[in-house]
Amino acid sequence: MHIASSATDDNYLIGSKCQSCGAMAFPKRVICHKCLSDNVVEIPLSKRGKLASFVVAWAAPEGFQPPMMLGYIDLPEGVRVLSMVTGCEPSKDALKPGQEMELVFEELRTDQNRNNIVAFKFKPVTRRRES
Repeated sequence: MHIASSATDDNYLIGSKCQSCGAMAFPKRVICHKCLSDNVVEIPLSKRGKLASFVVAWAAPEGFQPPMMLGYIDLPEGVRVLSMVTGCEPSKDALKPGQEMELVFEELRTDQNRNNIVAFKFKPVTRRRES
């Protein structure tokens, strides 16, 4: 996973952009997946995107609690990110394709050495009501 933190301690995902053909990728790559150029640079990715599709997983790998939601999030840079989804009940009616999603970081678990294992996830954007 490629995560960075800016001077304001604001975490974001890191992708890559090919300087030869303009192709974008996540996770970042050192060789372009389209033209095979090595003229690739790191770029910070947007923290908001649109939900392309999602699924409720009723079985999960060891260490994860089902049911859980996974979704494809389309970012403005043109990359699609596969992510766990949080911030809503895991049900087929919880989300709608095209819905705005935002990046969050959450603790998954602690390892045998009591280190926190943190992962990126996306959650639905909640609109603030205006008074």
